[in-house]
Amino acid sequence: MNEIWILLVLIITAALPVIIVFFWFRRRTPAQKPPLTLPWFLISLAAGIASLLAAALIHRLFERASLFPPLNRSGPAGPALIFFDVFIRIALVEEASRLVTLIPLFKARARRLSMDRSFGAALGFVAGLGFATLESALYGIADINITLLRAFTAAPLHGACGIRAGAAVSVYQQHPVKALFLFISAILIHGAYNLLIAIPAFPSALAVLAAFAALFASLPLIKAADNDNDTLFIPK
Repeated sequence: MNEIWILLVLIITAALPVIIVFFWFRRRTPAQKPPLTLPWFLISLAAGIASLLAAALIHRLFERASLFPPLNRSGPAGPALIFFDVFIRIALVEEASRLVTLIPLFKARARRLSMDRSFGAALGFVAGLGFATLESALYGIADINITLLRAFTAAPLHGACGIRAGAAVSVYQQHPVKALFLFISAILIHGAYNLLIAIPAFPSALAVLAAFAALFASLPLIKAADNDNDTLFIPK
């Protein structure tokens, strides 16, 4: 019975950022109309979870093929190896996986309604939180003490990167250069965060500040467009 309660607490703790963002969407005024309905919120969460599974599968395939091996942090590593590990093996693979899982959702949306940046950014935001929720829960199974810490460190980071990845997909056809910039910025933000964690000389608080700074810098991309005709985010 204790194990069941621990697992329940673990899941709820890891999902705290998702719950907070859910009510944040709900409480926005009509003038700040959010672009996600409840079904799209849940679908984007599932896409984020799928992106984590896809990234884990890619890492596994690379390891079996002796490509992009994980950095051995217990031994010496040069700057080039650390850079490659945090920006390519982790950041690039995870952001590419996020992008790939978001594309089908945008195609499904485009069949019925017009696409805009605000919808893409919001969809990516929730997908990023879905990624972080499952990742935090998995880490928590190994060490439950770090679950709450990760809920408020990894979640802002993946939320910020998800916003940029989602916005990149939504504006690609009209503004491919801008889409590329948004995607590259997500990789750089993700890699910089990982770099702050990978190097012991940097205090952990710096990574937390970087994650929240990236989130607040990315949130304006969710601002609703004037021609957004979606319904309010109200459960149906």
